[in-house]
Amino acid sequence: MVEHKLMSYYNFFDTYLVEVRGDEGRSVNQHHRMYDHFLETSPDREPDLVIEMTTQKPDPDTVLGTPKSYYGREGDRFVVRKGSNYMSVNADWSHMWVSPNWEPFNVVYPLEYELRKRFVDDGYALVHASGVQWNGSTFIFPAWRSAGKTNTLLSLLGSGGDYLADDRLWVNADGSVRGYPLGVNMQPHNLESFGHVTERDEDEKQTFKQRVAGFVDKHADQTRSTLDEGAIFLTKRFLTESGRTFTSLSEVLPGSKFVDSADADGVVVLRAAPTQDTISIDEITSDDALTETVTISDYEWNGLLREYFYAFDTLFPEFDKTTEFESVLEAERRIFADLFSTVPTYRAFVPRTRDWVETGIADDLRSSLSELNPPLEATPSR
Repeated sequence: MVEHKLMSYYNFFDTYLVEVRGDEGRSVNQHHRMYDHFLETSPDREPDLVIEMTTQKPDPDTVLGTPKSYYGREGDRFVVRKGSNYMSVNADWSHMWVSPNWEPFNVVYPLEYELRKRFVDDGYALVHASGVQWNGSTFIFPAWRSAGKTNTLLSLLGSGGDYLADDRLWVNADGSVRGYPLGVNMQPHNLESFGHVTERDEDEKQTFKQRVAGFVDKHADQTRSTLDEGAIFLTKRFLTESGRTFTSLSEVLPGSKFVDSADADGVVVLRAAPTQDTISIDEITSDDALTETVTISDYEWNGLLREYFYAFDTLFPEFDKTTEFESVLEAERRIFADLFSTVPTYRAFVPRTRDWVETGIADDLRSSLSELNPPLEATPSR
């Protein structure tokens, strides 16, 4: 086992303490950037979870799967292997060892599951959504991946909004929302959405980066409006790097503030609409909002966790992780149902156009939301 002297601690809401060991590797590096807001220098207790980078390959006694892709058991450790990358977890899921190139989110989801277990007792559920306080109202935007969640956020923050979260946040059955200020993984297409540049050719990535940087340098106002400040920051920070790069929204758009908690005024589920040129927002029933939000959560993280826990219970029959997991999911579903029955629910169909400023999509979004402000009466289930 490789020993690492570097240790970082992350205290999530004074509820869950995570120690990350190591100074390299995809999972280690992503945790350092993604959870920067929760960094704690000198914790006064032992961590609830340790995540440690290792180069020691697992050697399981029994496996489910192929020689290079399997779930396995090595003594009291549960092993997941995908090609040359691997992760192992002790039986109580309090220590995780990951190879240098292990997919970071395959560690993030089990970590956040432990948070979810604690939070459901307080009536909170994790939702894959952005949260924005804009024009006097707080909106929740549950969304499928690549449905326009970050561009929606940037459109509203660029016109005076503040944020609770970009990618996921905590919602309560009583209608309250708790911010989750994770680092934001900005991609070039997010920058494209707020500049007049064309879609990149995958074979000309460096040319694309130079073109974007040149455009921003030429057109961004150096007196620094909020949006121009963000574009300049993104160009300097990201266009020379590859892979995921996380940063704080307050760095990207310095005029925006983090909102720790608020009461929700409307839920707008985002869905990509490739054939549309403008955003359209329709009222939907609370049942429709519930179905789509639960499906999004299953796609984003629950599907993977379910597979992990079924395999774990098969290899560790003395445990029953699956029953515990399904109980958490049912509690979260009830929270979503209660929230959507009291807060107005809508669906927005979002074009996949890159440049939201030039095409007017950002203006369409703000105009459409203004018509919901104050939101309509909550739509009853039908």
